[in-house]
Amino acid sequence: MSQRVQSIFFFVSALLFAALFFVPLAIYYGNENTLVFNVYGIDTLTDALENPWPRTFSLPVLVLAVTSMLLSGYLAMGLFRAVKLVQFVKLHKVSRINIIVIVAWIAVVFGYYIRIVGNPIGAEPTFKLGAFLPLAALLLTIAAAMGLKKDIKKVRSTDRIR
Repeated sequence: MSQRVQSIFFFVSALLFAALFFVPLAIYYGNENTLVFNVYGIDTLTDALENPWPRTFSLPVLVLAVTSMLLSGYLAMGLFRAVKLVQFVKLHKVSRINIIVIVAWIAVVFGYYIRIVGNPIGAEPTFKLGAFLPLAALLLTIAAAMGLKKDIKKVRSTDRIR
């Protein structure tokens, strides 16, 4: 079976979400102020001016990112220990939940936060590497879930032969 490849995909997906803590999602260059949108909050690069957003404003982004990172890590570790069909089916269900969480993260960030963060300073976003990492994590998670589904079909077919 190829569950080793899927576990690598899930592990890389978790690493991509972990990398979001080190790279910004977008930077907003205003006339007087510059805002940096990170997973853990919105920072201002100009010390003299006040940050228009409280620290808790981007809490849903942080919660969804940590949730996806933990689910991907759980899936990567769970695949190394899975030997029974029931375990594979459970992990496939968790992988579908992880896909929903990643899609929700992308929808929340791009549907709401990216548009609203720059409004107080009248700036448009300049996307950075962090904006594209969840898209890569989503593709890896989908590929791993599809491979996991194929493995489940293989196990079921061999059970029928016995």
